[in-house]
Amino acid sequence: MSSSKQSFENIVQQAMNLRARGENKKSIEEFRRALEINPDDIRVLNEIGLAYIQIGEQMKAIASFDKAISLKPNDELAYVNKAAAYLSIGSFEEALMTTEAGLKEKPTSAILHARKARSLESLMRIHDAVVAYNESIKHDSENPETWKSLALCLDALGKWNEVARAYHIASTLHKKRNELRDAESCEKFAQMAESAADEWA
Repeated sequence: MSSSKQSFENIVQQAMNLRARGENKKSIEEFRRALEINPDDIRVLNEIGLAYIQIGEQMKAIASFDKAISLKPNDELAYVNKAAAYLSIGSFEEALMTTEAGLKEKPTSAILHARKARSLESLMRIHDAVVAYNESIKHDSENPETWKSLALCLDALGKWNEVARAYHIASTLHKKRNELRDAESCEKFAQMAESAADEWA
């Protein structure tokens, strides 16, 4: 590895460490240093954008994600992150449009379908959100967070048996990851949904 490449990687790692500690402004300074060396690095553009979101600079975040998208139009994370920036300021329609643009480039992206569902949920389009969460699960059924998000939408629709099923699956996935506290929590929610189903039977 050349010294300049090593220097770049060291700066990026330092920036990542700072962001992990919540020192977002300092991390942005380091990410900017990295971009001076390599202004077209997709990973750094995404990371600096996420740091901007954390300090409330959503427009700067969106500009970073837009640049990443222009450099690599099928970069699903840039679309996901851009939608997150819009969601964080209540621009739900823009978030939805962002995810739909991303899905045109990468229609099988589970994470993009999940972010689309979150956007629809924010717009109170719960039935459409359920469809989008199920589409996400079709492409990646191993993410417990998606199952829990689906369960919340189904709960809003009063579909208790489906809520219970989603939480049971999420619990099983958490157990596979040895996330026992999360698994236990999901089981409790599943039991509550089953009780509600019995009451309405």
